[in-house]
Amino acid sequence: MMDRINERLSTFSSELRYEEIPSEVLSHLKQVMLDCYGCGLFGSTTPWMRIYREVLENRTDRQEASIWGTDRKTSVVAAMMLNGSAINSFELDDTHTDGIIHVSTGVLGCITAFAEMLGTLSGKEFLTAATLAYEVACRVAAPVGMEIAHQGWNNTGTCCPFGSTAGVGKMLGLTPEQMGHAMGIAGNWSGGLQAVQFASMAKRIVPSKTSEGAILGALLAQKGFTGIEDVFENKFGGFYNCFTDDVYDVERTSGELGSRWELLGVGLKFYSTCRSKHTTIGALRKFREDHPEIRPDDIGKVVAHTTSITHKYSVDADAITSVVAAQLSHPYVCAVTLLEGNAFIDQFTEEKIKDPKILEFAKKVEVVHDEEIEKLPRHLRYTVKVDVHLKNGKVFNLEETFPKGHPKNPFTPEELLWKFRTLAGKALPDGKQVDRIVDAVLNLEELENFNELTRLLSTRS
Repeated sequence: MMDRINERLSTFSSELRYEEIPSEVLSHLKQVMLDCYGCGLFGSTTPWMRIYREVLENRTDRQEASIWGTDRKTSVVAAMMLNGSAINSFELDDTHTDGIIHVSTGVLGCITAFAEMLGTLSGKEFLTAATLAYEVACRVAAPVGMEIAHQGWNNTGTCCPFGSTAGVGKMLGLTPEQMGHAMGIAGNWSGGLQAVQFASMAKRIVPSKTSEGAILGALLAQKGFTGIEDVFENKFGGFYNCFTDDVYDVERTSGELGSRWELLGVGLKFYSTCRSKHTTIGALRKFREDHPEIRPDDIGKVVAHTTSITHKYSVDADAITSVVAAQLSHPYVCAVTLLEGNAFIDQFTEEKIKDPKILEFAKKVEVVHDEEIEKLPRHLRYTVKVDVHLKNGKVFNLEETFPKGHPKNPFTPEELLWKFRTLAGKALPDGKQVDRIVDAVLNLEELENFNELTRLLSTRS
């Protein structure tokens, strides 16, 4: 007999029908996927993805699924790892607030590659599988995001294999029992270290790698292979026992399935940095707009008050040795926002991170753990208070609660399309092809074959 969480999630995943998914859920999901297909296309152009692509392509001669932004195909596993990593490759991907996971990085590369390999899915069938992938990943992560992060595990890499399993298993038509065993197999791939966040190229590739277990787990379960039935609640080596010291919430993870949708808590990013920096960026951009008379040279010090996990996620001004480090650095982010008015892709280049003016200003920024912010409910964890101290002694006290792109502060339709076109256009210079991707994703239910979209994500189109 399966444990309570696995049994509920597996039955729901096996039995959900497209017609049962609310229109608001489908609408939100399509916007998230469109945004992250754009992130992945842009990511395919980065130097670290070119290295990763070369290594993985040399390890297989299979031609099962497309490598986005190129004219090539590779094995379904390599495509999953490459495209998922590309989504994560420039700090532009989505975030579930409570779970602290980049959902698309963990699941979208996987389910897109698997659907393309199968070659028979309709747009509606893919949307059903995608809904499950996002929903299950978010539910597994939602009650324990802080616990997993503080333990030093990579939230996306630990939680998303279960979502990917739900999506892949749905495409294969697994029964509830098979789905449960697939979950129990895939959970063994959960992992990834938080230390990868701060400087190395490896940060880009860790979160999507673990969903390899979803593909293998679902294929094995389809043939009768068995997994850990009580994979979530087992007291010796179960998922929550290992990653959170046995902290979990059965109802948050597996209650009200089909009536409460956790994936609606997935937000998008408006800036090319760690999400925990975005409220600071928003507050400082508004400060610039409200006080055009104040020049950067007038500022003597900036103090950002944050949660303990945001404080942990900040690279000091004197440790900015790579683009990754700059994107994780609160001091650097504050500096470019006040000096240039933004923190998007143009602010994170090899040249910019060595700019003495930016680096000198970053030394004026102090990041402090604020106990009052720490005590706020988890859905308010992005709250920041920023004190801007002028050299003349005047102090401006700023506060921001929800970052741009958060469900409580969403993109406008125009902002969504601007971001997608800006990013996708770096990989696909044909504007008409980019527009066709927009149309295909936002009307995915109308596609007779899902691979009409995967062709558009490549330069073969």
